[in-house]
Amino acid sequence: MNSLWKKKLAAWLHDPAEKALVLMRDDVGHEHGSVKALRELLGINGSDFDKRADWFAAAADRPQWPCEPGRKRPAWANVRFANQPVLIHPLSGEEIDLGSLDEIAARHIRTVSLEHFSELIERDADGKPDLRLTYLAFWRFGPEPALVAPEIGDLWRILPADTRVPDHSIWTHLDTVSALTGALADDQPALLSMSFGPVQGFIAQARSTSDLWAGSHLLSSLVWEGLQVICSALGPDAIAFPNLRGVAAVDRWLLEVADTTGHGAQWRQRFANIDAEWLHRATDANPLFAATLPNKFMAIVPARQAEQLARQVVAAVREAARAWAAEAALRVLGNGDGTLHWQGQLDSQLAGFPEAQWAIAEWPIDNGSDGLPDADRLRQALNAYGTDSLFGERVWKVLNREVTVDGADFFKPNAGILYPAVHELAERSLAAAKALRPFKPLAQHGHRCTLCGEREWLADSHGQLQVPAGERRETPWLRQANHYGIRKGEHLCGVCTLKRLWPTLFVEELGELLDDRPARFVISTHTMALATSLDHLADNFGTTTLETLRALSCKFGIVEHQAVALPSSLHARLCALRQPNLVEIVKRLPSALDDARDDAAEGRLADDITKLLGARPETYYALIQMDGDHMGAWLAGNDPDYQCRFPATWHPQVRASLDPFRGDPAVAAYLDSSRPPSPARHAAISAALNDFSTHVARHIVENVCKGKLLYAGGDDVLAMLSVDDLLPAMLLLRAAWSGSADLSGLPGDIDVKGLQLKKGYARLKGRLMPMMGSRASASIGAVIAHHQSPLSAVLRELRRAEAAAKTHGRNAFCLRVIKRGGGEVGVTSRFWAMAQAGGPTPAAPLLADTALGLLLRFAETLAQPQVSRRAVYNALEWLSGLPERGGDGMSDEAWRDMLASNLAWQIARQGGVVQHAREFVDLACRESARPSETTRVLGELLVTAEFFARNGRAFGHAGTQAGAF
Repeated sequence: MNSLWKKKLAAWLHDPAEKALVLMRDDVGHEHGSVKALRELLGINGSDFDKRADWFAAAADRPQWPCEPGRKRPAWANVRFANQPVLIHPLSGEEIDLGSLDEIAARHIRTVSLEHFSELIERDADGKPDLRLTYLAFWRFGPEPALVAPEIGDLWRILPADTRVPDHSIWTHLDTVSALTGALADDQPALLSMSFGPVQGFIAQARSTSDLWAGSHLLSSLVWEGLQVICSALGPDAIAFPNLRGVAAVDRWLLEVADTTGHGAQWRQRFANIDAEWLHRATDANPLFAATLPNKFMAIVPARQAEQLARQVVAAVREAARAWAAEAALRVLGNGDGTLHWQGQLDSQLAGFPEAQWAIAEWPIDNGSDGLPDADRLRQALNAYGTDSLFGERVWKVLNREVTVDGADFFKPNAGILYPAVHELAERSLAAAKALRPFKPLAQHGHRCTLCGEREWLADSHGQLQVPAGERRETPWLRQANHYGIRKGEHLCGVCTLKRLWPTLFVEELGELLDDRPARFVISTHTMALATSLDHLADNFGTTTLETLRALSCKFGIVEHQAVALPSSLHARLCALRQPNLVEIVKRLPSALDDARDDAAEGRLADDITKLLGARPETYYALIQMDGDHMGAWLAGNDPDYQCRFPATWHPQVRASLDPFRGDPAVAAYLDSSRPPSPARHAAISAALNDFSTHVARHIVENVCKGKLLYAGGDDVLAMLSVDDLLPAMLLLRAAWSGSADLSGLPGDIDVKGLQLKKGYARLKGRLMPMMGSRASASIGAVIAHHQSPLSAVLRELRRAEAAAKTHGRNAFCLRVIKRGGGEVGVTSRFWAMAQAGGPTPAAPLLADTALGLLLRFAETLAQPQVSRRAVYNALEWLSGLPERGGDGMSDEAWRDMLASNLAWQIARQGGVVQHAREFVDLACRESARPSETTRVLGELLVTAEFFARNGRAFGHAGTQAGAF
């Protein structure tokens, strides 16, 4: 095994991290600088590196562009990155010109890099290099700019692997080469694709927000149990999707590995140096509480070990689920001696949980008799699915031959070019496995679980299962009511018992890792609803406010009630007021109102709070579900709408140098072809999804807005928000997904707290992160509901809303307001216009002029004291009497002018009212499927804006001027 880690370290040291900055600038050459010194320190020689891994990775990601011995490098292959530092977004093709980097001396960066990696070398008790731990340190801390030099900054994280194709980083290349090295050891590579479930149905079986969080976090934790098998055997870079670098659960595992070898203190300090929040945050704001791993992964593994690894992964996941469920059941039903009835139930109910499917696609590495990659078996396997594949596309004809430019090899194919076909085979095989999974019915004869309704509840005896709910007197569940989140009357099955107790079990496990045991809490729907009102309390805070709150506390005994969790941003804002008494009282207000429910005291308390706030306490909260659009197509990479042409990914100098050679048909065919999927492309998508879910989405929901991120794995986001922050959160999440937005002009003093979005990247807290790019879109479903509405019903409406957004053409949102007294209002619209396939990169959208931006501005206008919301209802009355759009011989332009003028007059405003009212009318026209529906769509927009404009939901803080509507 030690030879494996030595080979992987050799792969990591075949190119220096600083290659882009020293190439053609350093007198010792990039291969004889820092990496040569590091190889000597580690005892690594040339024979330890399998050069095929580099060749295959390079061919899969870009033209090889080899330079023939004794011949001058062609002009088109000379790119001095320090002079012309240009980066290309890997998914959208957007260019980022960094200016000039000549001030960073080649010798200096080489020295800094050597010092950085030398510090990461770990040694055993005898002073010899610990190769496995050193490899793990290189993988985790190598790309961290905070550990290198301040003058380099975030550039260190995104330095390109090849200055001629600057669309993927050196770290992406090193990961791929290292992964292939592990798979090529006495074998050939294969892609192992695995999926676990159920997902949506399992998460949706929830009676509280705690259940909702537990279901998503439990699945994420189970996936990590499986990923550990491959990470332990082959290293974390073997996981091609998702990207594991920086995931808190993975960092925790790395620290545990370091602890077992006596290096825990050094690793803990390194994590502290890069400000790893999971080490010190003792609340559920700790990243370890985030469910950030998707239910699917893909790994590069040795073909002969693939099946064994897959079975080991499934066994590890199911063993963990069984062990955790047994511990949960033991807490509720008492100490078992191996003969208790519930243990047999647990065995049958947890058998096969979670569901698992896997597929293996071998990656051929041999050449055929023509000297080109032998793809016959791969072609036959794909043909079995009866659909088009890489081999039927024009790009295959281009890739499967040599191309020369000016007498030098421009592209020389090897087995690396087969990656798109191998990936396609793995995906198609996994889809077939999921479609053909066998159904194994579970015989259940007693009364069912009160949460899922599918399995029997865990009982002490078979006889208990036959007793109807109303006649049960002595059961462990009745005795445990109000403990572990168990409600009176609930009787749960083994799977739901694990879900219900997962917060308790997870917090206890974390208590062993962190110095301060985190106080596990999940924000309730009632608290989230009240967050809107409590935020306004902070707006108007003063001596009188504090005195009034103290009087209320004395009158109703508020401080005697249980403290609850508050949204992170609200808690931070209250703490910033430096009034401990205020925080303690506010944290108990939701409990005081809950405990007084159905009591006259609640009414009196609510009345007094109303007097304090100037409005009734908010009773509505929001849930959103976001999903990336066409993610299958993005990963497949075989649709022109989601591809870039080869030249779009090259440095401008290379593009300009090659244009004169278009007269050569072979070169022209290459230049006009779309780039197929590659390891670098998939790494870019994986990194974007990881950074979006781990850093950006969490920041928007919990730091910018008053919300709680319940799930963020891959391209899915599930979050709970206060009503007044719902629209900004939806808008910012969608903009961040693409990494492109103009935030100017948004109403309500929205403070994004350092988040920057530009040209497909997000910058936050000094960290530059690639997002999905301007050509990628996402859809969002959102539901606003009363905090006492059954959560299961709200989740059903949420799924309907997301489906409606997808049906609307994607890149859309569907917002539904479910009123407590009955009825529903809402609006469905696209976010903004997307670029056409093959067209120029669009400008960053001005968020204030998008559909949600207009809704925000209109709602804030209606919220102003001098504007009567009655105008909305007056407008609804005359809308029904207007001539139908497109009828009575009236032109569409005249009809729009008429509608906009009447709307502006109803709002009774001056200045730019007519202009902006026209924008609102144009939005309604654009989002109407038929002209006859325009007035209905406009009415929905007006009523939805009016809902948000009501007292307590206004977006601007006290003193904010009205927006220009």
